[in-house]
Amino acid sequence: MKKKIGIGLGIILIILVILTNYADSARVTTGHEPKYCLKMISQDGSKVTYWGLGYKVIRYVGVSPNEPFENNVGVKMGNWFMQYDLPESKTITIEADGETIEITDYNDICNLKNILENAKYESELCDGIDTQKIILNQEVYSIKESCKEIQKGDKQASLTEEDLNTILQIIQKNQ
Repeated sequence: MKKKIGIGLGIILIILVILTNYADSARVTTGHEPKYCLKMISQDGSKVTYWGLGYKVIRYVGVSPNEPFENNVGVKMGNWFMQYDLPESKTITIEADGETIEITDYNDICNLKNILENAKYESELCDGIDTQKIILNQEVYSIKESCKEIQKGDKQASLTEEDLNTILQIIQKNQ
């Protein structure tokens, strides 16, 4: 009798592990926060680890662990023994007012990456003057303050007032 109960509980546990793993992996791949796990935040707030039944999700955040899951810097899902560190993005180069600025602060790099990579670039270009050039991962982004837009190649995206101010504050802080 005890053996049947043990086998039954084992089967239920295996089914539970498979279902929670399946549900959370689907959520993570679609850019949502995992649901059936424990959330642990690192002391500096730059890394959040989700511990589930037989798996873990590691998420690096750009600004705060309380920001939406979609605004992460990097996410990886694997077993409990998985190690994941972000590749080091050492610097971002900005050309402003005839001088070159190297951004090395991790938070500034993350903020700039989020703004530049999450912008929706379209093919319409404005006639504004390039005021700053930002070089990130071998790509050149040109800021046009007069239009409140950023250009990448032959495409351009609108910047919100907040994003433009963030970029300008980072440039001023590092000059």
